[in-house]
Amino acid sequence: MSKKHLCLIIGPAKYPEDDARMVALFLAEPGEKFICGASTANMVARYLPAGQKLSDVPGLAMVTDGTLILSEVLDILASNSRPNLPEKQYDAHRLAVALLEADSVSFLIGMAVNKSQRSLSLPAKPIVKSRFVRELADMLKQKGKQVMAEYF
Repeated sequence: MSKKHLCLIIGPAKYPEDDARMVALFLAEPGEKFICGASTANMVARYLPAGQKLSDVPGLAMVTDGTLILSEVLDILASNSRPNLPEKQYDAHRLAVALLEADSVSFLIGMAVNKSQRSLSLPAKPIVKSRFVRELADMLKQKGKQVMAEYF
């Protein structure tokens, strides 16, 4: 039986000069690939080889929303079930199932602050994002998955 690997790239790097390295690592990952967030998708598209589109990336399973989907995935995995979800949560359900089916998972987490999502009443998005990834990684490890997280 072959091992199934999954890679999630979440958010641009804190320092823009690290974006190219982050994307290169993402593209080099084996298995299924998920892009979380529009800013992340734009970053990946900028560093693709000339003439290549996101839809041409080998193994790319889905481009989805960022922290909102991660939050929903956490809720799904915490419930220990695969409930029937409303259509708006389809991406979260699909990602949760993929994570459960994977033997190993790599998270590439960019720590840039998304200026369009800033709010004085909420914690900074990089803090929320890294907390979600840490919680996801812990849940996946408890389920016997091999997990790697790299921050940029």
